[in-house]
Amino acid sequence: MQPNLPYILAISFQRGIGDAMARKIIQFFDSAEIAWNSKPTDLMKISGIGKQLSQDFGDEKWLELAYEEIEYCTENKIDILTFYDEDYPNVLKECIDAPLVIYTKGNIDFNKIGKKNVSIVGTRKMSNYGRNFIIELIENIAEFDVNIISGLAYGCDIEAHSQALSNKLSTWAVMGTNFDRIYPAAHKKTAAEILEKGCWITEQPSFRNPIPEAFLQRNRIIAGLSDVTIVVESAFKGGSLVTAKFANEYNREVFALPGKTTDALSLGCNYLIKTQQAFLIDNSKDIVEYFNFDIKKNTQQLDLFLTFSDEEQLILNYLKMNGKQHIDKMSFELNLKSYELMPTLLELELKQAIKTLPGKFYDII
Repeated sequence: MQPNLPYILAISFQRGIGDAMARKIIQFFDSAEIAWNSKPTDLMKISGIGKQLSQDFGDEKWLELAYEEIEYCTENKIDILTFYDEDYPNVLKECIDAPLVIYTKGNIDFNKIGKKNVSIVGTRKMSNYGRNFIIELIENIAEFDVNIISGLAYGCDIEAHSQALSNKLSTWAVMGTNFDRIYPAAHKKTAAEILEKGCWITEQPSFRNPIPEAFLQRNRIIAGLSDVTIVVESAFKGGSLVTAKFANEYNREVFALPGKTTDALSLGCNYLIKTQQAFLIDNSKDIVEYFNFDIKKNTQQLDLFLTFSDEEQLILNYLKMNGKQHIDKMSFELNLKSYELMPTLLELELKQAIKTLPGKFYDII
């Protein structure tokens, strides 16, 4: 146990002090122990610390509780990671409001080089449209070094965890409760399975009772841990939009699955896309391309099983070189009339070599 751990925990338990202020206090004194034993007059030299807070700071009951928490975590194989530990997630340290302390359970390397963290969030009232998207997405990125992050809630969250497990991917469950109170209880079995290839994460100590605010606070951890956040389905208001907001504030990319303007579960996603707070995503290819995953193997397999005419190969080579293109531009640059292109494009689509996109755009699958 590092010498400063009890004092870091005690500061994290202290009421009226947020994570950013806690780190500011520790930095000011160069040590959590020195900070804990400081005088109120010294504390008040820190901007944002008033008289009342300085007098309340350092209550021994929090230090006693810290030692009890350390003992509890040791007995229950829970790791306590502070902002100052090497094992603390580097990507989370980049966030201005990163938790001073997180509790984790499982065997996981948060800072593994090359692994991409993708969070998948959405409504608890998921439709078949959302479920099918999650299934397709995870199935098609499972061959890459990807980790799936979500919040263990009903709907999109638990579907993301379950599909990750089915496809033998690691997955992290970020909870709004401590580990004694898995919520919802219906997901305890899945939560247990997650520990085999992933981990649980929370900032809630064992003695803290669940509060609604904690579930919104945990959304910043989901966003902060992720390279990319994908909002699958969301009403106009919901926790998923809060996660997207945090991700944008942290300069992480956000993708949203579009839906019908009349569909209540797509209003939030459509809003994110419309206001340029998220990129549109309609299948796994968007994520594969974003991360620049090596898809040569898939392309070679496609070429082995299919033969293409000269015109088909011309179009395939053009799209491979230029990416998604409008039919009018293809017609001009390939010196072919639109009506001459259409049969060939249809044949390529039937061969599942290309796909048609809204607005008469075409792209390689």
